[in-house]
Amino acid sequence: MFSWSNKEGKKDPELFQNVSEGLKRLYRTKLFPLEDTYHFHDFHSPALEDADFDNKPMVLLVGQYSTGKTTFIRHLMEQDFPGMRIGPEPTTDSFIAVMHGEQEGVIPGNALVVDPKKPFRKLNAFGNAFLN
Repeated sequence: MFSWSNKEGKKDPELFQNVSEGLKRLYRTKLFPLEDTYHFHDFHSPALEDADFDNKPMVLLVGQYSTGKTTFIRHLMEQDFPGMRIGPEPTTDSFIAVMHGEQEGVIPGNALVVDPKKPFRKLNAFGNAFLN
């Protein structure tokens, strides 16, 4: 009847331990060779790394000053975080990545972009002034 409905021609599905591992393997075996062939990384964006698949999803908050971005994060975390400043005038002129960890602390941007376990390596292209 239809060739796509024939169960004899089907291959066994690949099994993965988790979604992240499956996406990572599919990207490396199927999508990356296509991107490499057409030089996608030369004109659009760098290739994905393992850290892009292994880390938790991120949420970006953007808005005018004094609209409650820091207060919102503080409410979600139910505590203050290092580098937090709240005031009526513009108090933040940079970005802050708030991540889960065993210890509280601040990691400078220069150190963060060289860590292969974090998904921020591509920010290195913006230079030291941006990272500071």
